[in-house]
Amino acid sequence: MSAALIPASARALPLAVRARGARIFTADGRDYIDGSSGPLAANLGHGHPAMIEALSRQSHDLVFAHRAQFRNAPAERLAAGVAARLGAGFGRSSFVCGGSEAVELAMKLAHMTWAAEGRPEKHRFVSGRVSYHGNTLGAMNLSGQPRYSSAFRPLVHGEQTISVPQTYRLALPDGKTPARQALARLRAEFAALDVEHTAAVVFEGVGGSSSGVVVPPPGFFEELRSLCDEHDVLWICDEVMSGFGRTGTWFAFQHSGAVPDIVCFAKGIAGGYAPLGGVTVSDRVWERIAAAHPAVAAGHTFTNFPLNCAVGLAALDVIERERLLDRVTDRGRRLGQQLTDIAQEARIVGDVRGIGYMWGLEFTLPGTTEPFDPALDVTARAVATAAEHGLIVYPARLCAGDARGDAVIVAPPLNATDDELDDLLSRLGDSLHSIRVSLDI
Repeated sequence: MSAALIPASARALPLAVRARGARIFTADGRDYIDGSSGPLAANLGHGHPAMIEALSRQSHDLVFAHRAQFRNAPAERLAAGVAARLGAGFGRSSFVCGGSEAVELAMKLAHMTWAAEGRPEKHRFVSGRVSYHGNTLGAMNLSGQPRYSSAFRPLVHGEQTISVPQTYRLALPDGKTPARQALARLRAEFAALDVEHTAAVVFEGVGGSSSGVVVPPPGFFEELRSLCDEHDVLWICDEVMSGFGRTGTWFAFQHSGAVPDIVCFAKGIAGGYAPLGGVTVSDRVWERIAAAHPAVAAGHTFTNFPLNCAVGLAALDVIERERLLDRVTDRGRRLGQQLTDIAQEARIVGDVRGIGYMWGLEFTLPGTTEPFDPALDVTARAVATAAEHGLIVYPARLCAGDARGDAVIVAPPLNATDDELDDLLSRLGDSLHSIRVSLDI
């Protein structure tokens, strides 16, 4: 390991030297199936010719042009492309370098919306109690999952939180379905919020690393939309992990009939080939901001960076040309069933949940919904064991709340071949068997 780099993991990591498709090759001659697309970012696999060509072409034409000094065509074309895929009612975007920046920009724009109307007191935010929205201080302050901010507690004070729409282990009164109970809980918790001072509610389109993949039940986002409208609160949808085809639609909220006010995104918009994120606001929100601020100075050095935006345009083209939304929808159903079958055989996975190519496997004591003792750190054990079997999965520790819960995320590249998916499933089955043996179950 390099003595010059601040280590990113306490675990000894292999040295990656080459990657193609869903495989990463290391200096010691091993190959790994990228079963989580890195942190759900390498959505188009590795070494895609069209993505490499886009990087090369834009590098020759224009790499940098500062947003306050020049317009640039890649950013303007990408803004139009994102708006078209979000649907009617969206029009204005700004592009940044990642998800944390995108979330913080969304927070700023939400506050600016109310301040422009003479209501600057609306500056508080609401997020899910088990949620993650980024690793900068503002985004960390918004994240409900405490493990991300534990090392920085004096700097992070936390915001208002409500329950995420988890239905696994949800206590059900007589006659209630999990979906109806989740909606009833949302209404009750919303009623207790300080809505007078709240600018926006922020929810992930599909819960990611904080919750081990939580798919909102039918009607949840529709109810959230109604409550936000009733109480003069904006809805920010965080699509950093779930956007750009990961769930079989361009954005995960599009599985519902509800539409947010602000959408933030990253990761998949560039398919893992450039650090790119962004925010798109609804026309309704932009009109309110523009009445007081015809230009917005909430940017950074690389905002609307031409090189990255050109890569984003190429990613949109690949997703459409290769019909990846259809593939993820069709093949994702089969993937979910295959993961369920493997989990049942392993006996240490109590819940398999997800949609498209975004799946969470939560570990529980066999035959129960009871999480393992946190001291066992089953999540870390699972990630390390999978790596020993040549498989990369993503951790989702403490997903059950109350400092308990172990899970991993399986989220292969959207264009992974059937052979690569079969290899992923084989290595996952072997990994789960080894984990069970190590737990002496």
